[in-house]
Amino acid sequence: MASSSTVMKAENGQSSSSSSSKKRGRQATTILTLPQPRPHQPKERSPLTLATLQVIKERAEKRAKRTSLAVSVRHFDNTDINYDWLLPGWVAEERYVPSGRKGLGRIYKYYYDPTGHMYYSKREVLFAWRKMNIICLDP
Repeated sequence: MASSSTVMKAENGQSSSSSSSKKRGRQATTILTLPQPRPHQPKERSPLTLATLQVIKERAEKRAKRTSLAVSVRHFDNTDINYDWLLPGWVAEERYVPSGRKGLGRIYKYYYDPTGHMYYSKREVLFAWRKMNIICLDP
């Protein structure tokens, strides 16, 4: 795949090059234009998700002195593909912590309910839902 948005292809299915065009004479080339990627549009978040994010950010400000500057944090809700199992108002947080010589790091995942309570795994979230009678899971 070329770095630009166009790809040149010969009519007979071979890619065009200067050496092959000299041997066979001039061949007509077809220029294909690849679709341009759409600019990233921020998605709309539900009011429940925004309220949960506000609670999370208030708690993060309290512990700001304890977090490293190299850590990057991203939040997801049930509109994201990997977290479509979450209920509305619940938020997943991914923290990337770089470490090691090669810059390899680790991603830590945390889950928050609408009140701001933090859970450390998907299993804890599902157990809390069962305990609250929000969702019943059959084994």
